[in-house]
Amino acid sequence: METLTYLRALGKHPTVLKHYQPILLMSHMRANTSLLGHVLGSNPEIEGYYELHIGYYSWKSLIRQKLLHFSKHAPKSSARFMFDKVLHDDHFVDLSLFQQGKVIFALRPPQTTIRSIVSLYRSVEPDHPYTDSYNATQYYISRIRSLARIASASPTDFLYLDADALREEAPRTLQSISGFLGLKAPLEENYKKQPLTGAEKAGDSSESIISGKIERVTRTYDHIPVAEANMAEAAHQFQLARSTIIESKRCVAKVLQDE
Repeated sequence: METLTYLRALGKHPTVLKHYQPILLMSHMRANTSLLGHVLGSNPEIEGYYELHIGYYSWKSLIRQKLLHFSKHAPKSSARFMFDKVLHDDHFVDLSLFQQGKVIFALRPPQTTIRSIVSLYRSVEPDHPYTDSYNATQYYISRIRSLARIASASPTDFLYLDADALREEAPRTLQSISGFLGLKAPLEENYKKQPLTGAEKAGDSSESIISGKIERVTRTYDHIPVAEANMAEAAHQFQLARSTIIESKRCVAKVLQDE
């Protein structure tokens, strides 16, 4: 079935044979990644805006990425980049594939992130383990530890982003990311609604993503309780992971919220 999908994409859009420079966002759930994806995907130089839920094992994975994307989207004539994001440990990534591309690592503090994960799953998948704050916390800790390990061993230069800077300091953040990517047309705070915007399993399915612009105000989900000890451990692991990534030898650019 997947092979048939690929062949249809190739027949419909032969431009999938075109070379695109990959952009990969390495992060975790509820770290403003759908928002950043939409901002990037609205740029005329960038294809892609949501998570394809695939790993990157070899050059074949980059072909698979293009075929999956173009099976649902028409190509942009001016695009030279192809975007995807990976938010889960079950999708392996060989960062050596992106040495001719662009990689961004992004972390968000746990205080709002964990509660946001719980709220999301209670809304879209009530039987999922992440509706429980303990399980959501374990996902968060495990994922940011993995991101720190991957970044510290990265053979590829990357930019580190404090995820909340995207909303709270949008002009400076977008300028920095535009410069890192080498875009001719700078990223903008307003973005386009895409065919899969708001769809489940394609990123953020909340109403906020449909607004079409970066909004400064975000929900805190204070009504969702998280055990104090669990939150304290998550906060500690966040600081460790953030420091490890920022201090990694391949971290060549930073967008820090507290600058």
